[in-house]
Amino acid sequence: MSVQPYQAIELFYSYAHEDEKLRDKLEKHLALLEREGVITGWHDRKIGAGKEWQNEIDTHLNSSQIILLLVSANFIASDYC
Repeated sequence: MSVQPYQAIELFYSYAHEDEKLRDKLEKHLALLEREGVITGWHDRKIGAGKEWQNEIDTHLNSSQIILLLVSANFIASDYC
């Protein structure tokens, strides 16, 4: 019996930039899953120089299996979030 390889689940972090430290803390809690290849995390701070930020966000929103909403007062007050 062979073990089927699996593809890592992509997580999309949606958060207000004022809560970036909280997102960083959550990423640390999930680091073991990422290190083992179970998940990959993505957020807007990973957008490379010269990339169209809206297209990058839309692409990852559409390709992610899980979208984590880090809901806070800052998140609710944000026009973009």
